[in-house]
Amino acid sequence: MYVSELSREQLVELKSTMLEAILGYEPSYGELAIADELVSDEQVEEEYGGVCFTSDDFFCSMS
Repeated sequence: MYVSELSREQLVELKSTMLEAILGYEPSYGELAIADELVSDEQVEEEYGGVCFTSDDFFCSMS
């Protein structure tokens, strides 16, 4: 699945992983909690637009 097919939960998880590169330091728990506000959907699309993900790529998808 591509970025446009990710669930909101998966998208937010991906945004959390992007924070360190964007901020230039390891994000705090507070910053991770608001990752959806700090990283735009457009930034995710720019970075991962051509990547094909599987459910196994996300902790939130594991049962």
